[in-house]
Amino acid sequence: MSTAPPPPEPYGQPVPRADGYPAPAAQNAYGAPAPQYSPASRPVVSKKLGIIAFVASLIAVVVGAILAYVAGLQSAGLAQYADGTGQIDPDNIPPAAGEAAAAFAGLSLAAFVIYGLFGLWGFIQGIVAAVKNRGRGWGIAAIVLAVLGGVVVVSALGIGASVGIGSTL
Repeated sequence: MSTAPPPPEPYGQPVPRADGYPAPAAQNAYGAPAPQYSPASRPVVSKKLGIIAFVASLIAVVVGAILAYVAGLQSAGLAQYADGTGQIDPDNIPPAAGEAAAAFAGLSLAAFVIYGLFGLWGFIQGIVAAVKNRGRGWGIAAIVLAVLGGVVVVSALGIGASVGIGSTL
């Protein structure tokens, strides 16, 4: 009949050695002394990664919205050439309106490319910052701003078009 082994000693208590020498200090799996951290002596972690992600997302939204607003203003010059269905006949457009159409196309493309690139950068770097706890709050704010910033950019385009069309009436 076998007996149950004795219960293990509480964690961190030295186990007496049979040869009389003192027990070794706490060690990690490789035999090296385990680091002893107290809450006050933890290494300081930089928040720069999260802050940079937030700034990238903020640049994406602000610059994208400004360019989209100006593009919307440029689209107002084309509204007078639209028929009842909202279609524009390219043969009836004068050269000045063609320049407004080119400006609208270029500015709206630039707005969404800048928003896309900087927003993606802020989104990805915000995830990394949140996961690595290197500016977690800033990283989460960057993720939210990058995701919801598309609504701001599209709204700025619509507001710019509304203001531009309203000023031509």
